[in-house]
Amino acid sequence: MEKRVFEEHQKGGYAQVWHIAYPAVLTMISQTIMSFTDAVMVGRLGAVELAGVGLAGTLVWGLYSFFNGLVNGLNPFVAQDYGAKRFHNIGPMAWQGVYFAVFSGIFLFVMSSYSSYFFRLMGPDEAVQTVGSAYLKIRMRGGMFIVLWMCFSAFMRGLGDTRTPLKITVVANIINIVGDYALIYGKLGFPKLGTEGAAIATIFANGVGAVAFFVIFLSARNSKDYSTRTAWRPKLSSMWRLAKVGLPIGLQWFLDMGSFIIFSALIGRIGISDLAANEAAIRLMSLSFMPVYGLSIAATTLVGQYIGSEEMPLAVRSGNSALRIGFLYTLFIAFVFLIFAGKLVSIINSDPEVVRVGAGIIRMAAIFQVFDGFGIVSNGCLRGAGDTRWAMFIGVGYAWFLFLPLAYIGGFKLGGGAVGAWAGATVYIIALGLTFFFRFKSGKWQSIKI
Repeated sequence: MEKRVFEEHQKGGYAQVWHIAYPAVLTMISQTIMSFTDAVMVGRLGAVELAGVGLAGTLVWGLYSFFNGLVNGLNPFVAQDYGAKRFHNIGPMAWQGVYFAVFSGIFLFVMSSYSSYFFRLMGPDEAVQTVGSAYLKIRMRGGMFIVLWMCFSAFMRGLGDTRTPLKITVVANIINIVGDYALIYGKLGFPKLGTEGAAIATIFANGVGAVAFFVIFLSARNSKDYSTRTAWRPKLSSMWRLAKVGLPIGLQWFLDMGSFIIFSALIGRIGISDLAANEAAIRLMSLSFMPVYGLSIAATTLVGQYIGSEEMPLAVRSGNSALRIGFLYTLFIAFVFLIFAGKLVSIINSDPEVVRVGAGIIRMAAIFQVFDGFGIVSNGCLRGAGDTRWAMFIGVGYAWFLFLPLAYIGGFKLGGGAVGAWAGATVYIIALGLTFFFRFKSGKWQSIKI
């Protein structure tokens, strides 16, 4: 891992936050490019294919989210042990995350047999169901790769190493793009598999990434510093400690995604054009919120490390620095969305109705950009402190008792369609962002012990 010494006056400041954040931001942008490329390539097949893959993508991430959140609980443990120089604790705890990831992957593989049932529950058009359920089944069978990816990323980011995940993500994305081109359209001597080809390319790229992470995890340097080759035995007490922090994250992510799956299913009942527009808009929105997640990762790491080294004022300063950087970025994106909404949607799908509806959604996204950034970064700060149970209750409560009712009212009761549903979502995102922001500012997270 690259080492860099910061002067006392620089600790927790913009330079240190950005030093850790920019590789994570580039990683998130790279992942966004991968999903954006999938959408563009699949979108060329037609609105049904775009809608089916988009809905399946939302569903697969909903199924992944619990397990990804569970292993993401590893991050604050690694960060705090690293900050406290308890290096002997890091490898053993990381292995408990690996075991959780393997068990999760086995469960997802078994559940892939029910992919068509999951899709029928969402109730989209029959043609969309046919496309989406086939894509979903393949993606679920490769679920272990993405959960292992998340586990090893949490380990490395807890150490402050955001560059290794970036390098692996870039290589995996190149593999995915080439695989998409070859398998979706039948190029480079491969059969033409359409949307199923997109799913195969993605899980192959994820598999290459997971193997690369594992090799680095077991490297001589990591073995020497953190005992990653020798401290592999399962330990129930450590699993329980990890579960106490990771389970609230997993439940929050799962139930948040569950609410979003229902939201997407509601839009799917409006019509194929609305669902395709929703998918196009989500891909574009990921260009705004995924980089902010990179800042959130930096905030989690620095807050955790400074808590571990018992330097709480620097933990607070790190969070504030990340929030200010996020504010400037989301403000810029808000202006871009307002000015170029229609042109941005047309990049993914040129159908006039899809562009019209999608542009309306993107303008709604412009309204909530800054507040979404506040929420994402503040939640990252709280995660670094291990303040995950409070975040779970707030996140789940707002998602199910504010987001879904408002989206239903705006989309159906008031006849606003997909744009009306996103108007309800805008109120929810603003409220959630401000609530997380004020929780961080209250300082109550400073007394949390993990």
